[in-house]
Amino acid sequence: MVAPESKLMGAVCHGSIFFGLPILVPLIVYLLKRDDDFVNHHARESLAMHIIGLLLGAVVGILCLVIIGFLLVIPLAILGLVYTVLAIVAIIKCLSGQYYYYPFTSKYAESWFYTK
Repeated sequence: MVAPESKLMGAVCHGSIFFGLPILVPLIVYLLKRDDDFVNHHARESLAMHIIGLLLGAVVGILCLVIIGFLLVIPLAILGLVYTVLAIVAIIKCLSGQYYYYPFTSKYAESWFYTK
């Protein structure tokens, strides 16, 4: 049984992309809630996804402006849409008390961040 506060904290980590603090919120939650395995898992997952998503978006955005131009506008839009959908799915799973693993970044969440 997962506490309602833990569900909410995990959902806030995933949803932090929607209120402009995609790395700061999960990082703070990760550092402060190390004793709660559910929150810690979701903070790690969202932190890895936000870091990789923002880096990928920045690289494609810069390439779009500098080198390739409009050829990458559609992939950039698709990347943003996939990123948004995955964050919404993660929030729903988290609020229902389930562990969620992002499809592409879970291996980085485990290797980049300390687990107990």
